[in-house]
Amino acid sequence: MRKFIPVTIIFVVILAALFSFRTQLESKETDVDFLLIANVLLYVLSLAGLFLQSRHLHSPNANAFVRGVYSSALLKMLLIIGALFIFIVVFKKEVNKAAILISMGIYVLYSSVEVIQLMKMVKKK
Repeated sequence: MRKFIPVTIIFVVILAALFSFRTQLESKETDVDFLLIANVLLYVLSLAGLFLQSRHLHSPNANAFVRGVYSSALLKMLLIIGALFIFIVVFKKEVNKAAILISMGIYVLYSSVEVIQLMKMVKKK
């Protein structure tokens, strides 16, 4: 359960930042609702990824851990590409590039925290 705390802290901090700076972001024509949805999606995917990877970490078969890492990465990639495709199809010419770039930065942040947590779990084992 402790492994999920840093990811949850990142989620709450990003959520607070988005609500705090909503007017500034909207004045620069950034779609804050897209960022909120992206934050929730990335949070859920990070939790699922950590769960998949940690479940396979304790397996006696080393290949199970590698499969867990690959399945987590594949799951994230497919769901994020699917969500982005839906967003582009729905909004067509009104696609907000700034929101997409900010959400990519949020993805990097979540992935970094996830890798750090995974490294800590591997060290303990």
